[in-house]
Amino acid sequence: MNAKLNTVGASSSSCTTDPTPECLLKLKREKKGAAKLKTVGASSSSWTTDPTPEWLLKLMTEKNGAELKKIIEKELSAADVSRVHDRLSMPCSNIIDLEFLSPMEQRIIEEEDEGKKHMTRVDAKLVVKLVDSDVLKEFDVNLRRCNMHKTRGNHSFVYSLIRWKQVVEDEGCGLKKSDKIRLWSFHSDGKLYFALTTLSPPPPPPSSDSGDSKPEEMISALVIDDKSNDDLPPN
Repeated sequence: MNAKLNTVGASSSSCTTDPTPECLLKLKREKKGAAKLKTVGASSSSWTTDPTPEWLLKLMTEKNGAELKKIIEKELSAADVSRVHDRLSMPCSNIIDLEFLSPMEQRIIEEEDEGKKHMTRVDAKLVVKLVDSDVLKEFDVNLRRCNMHKTRGNHSFVYSLIRWKQVVEDEGCGLKKSDKIRLWSFHSDGKLYFALTTLSPPPPPPSSDSGDSKPEEMISALVIDDKSNDDLPPN
């Protein structure tokens, strides 16, 4: 990435001595690309300012963990809980801290991006805090990164946790579609760890029903009074 930025700088300096319309347009595009590199991984979630939960601090102490990073907060999609897909998808554009891999892990990921046939992946541990419990459960998973090609030559990277199906199918984890999760990472003795928890759903809104009327009576009254469809022809 540094080399790419240096190249941008070199090209920019040449344009300053050749202020043709074509060169100025190229300079504008390079500056826009550099700004995008700086903002990758930004998140608008309030999680960025939330304190680290006690259960995670305790886990870090037990594992002698270091380099705690906030990875992603997301709502699980149908594909995330699908047995067929068997992966948790994490687009790079939604990851809060992209600097969560060690130099060696980064090299492994980059080798896969280059199209190595052996499909190298980073081995990792995933620790899940069980729903409504202080119990933690540990799973063996793999991390990989895919280069998603888009139209007009653009690229989009997506990290995925592989061997994820075992987590979804575990009754204690209780993961399902539309659950909102938070995922952290840290290292312990050179090993990559992920830690996951499910956020509690918001409480239901207060009921506005009158306490004097029964549900059945209210439904009946609505049916009797609603004449908006009287003029519609029969099916």
